[in-house]
Amino acid sequence: TKKEKVKTVKKYILAVGVTLALTGASWAADITPNLNKGTKELQINGSYDANTALDYQFTIGAGFGYFIADNIEVALVGGWDSNSLADSYDIGLLGEYNLNFGSPWVPFFQLGVLYAGVEIDDDLYNNPNESDADAWLGRFGAGVKYFMTEDIALSMAVNYDFASEDLYVDDDGNLDD
Repeated sequence: TKKEKVKTVKKYILAVGVTLALTGASWAADITPNLNKGTKELQINGSYDANTALDYQFTIGAGFGYFIADNIEVALVGGWDSNSLADSYDIGLLGEYNLNFGSPWVPFFQLGVLYAGVEIDDDLYNNPNESDADAWLGRFGAGVKYFMTEDIALSMAVNYDFASEDLYVDDDGNLDD
């Protein structure tokens, strides 16, 4: 509905505002991102939303990356999502290329292969077919990192995953790739 869309937009605006406020002091600083060969990266992300159509949405993810060359990273990543309909997980490898222009803002592109699975709550959908599934994922992504210091960055990315099997749950409780 329109009211829900407005709430979602307000949440995004608030998140961007908080991010800008937290990083405001570093805007004027002369920061050169550390994306050199041998650098290690720890990724942590998560969210909880108690106001969704599926009662709640909990997401947690982590990763460890290593720069095999300047601006080129290989990372082991994993994540878990849960709501009242289903639980899902993924684990795999991502390659990332960072476009380092010597600015605190660093655009990047990702390409990866992950293994993922989903388990649908059988109490919600009386589907005679097997509801649980697992598949290989191809992931394509792009985003931007903002370096607050040479070694600490906030990042935002958009990912597109395509599964080898029907894995994602649609609104009717059916699986789609």
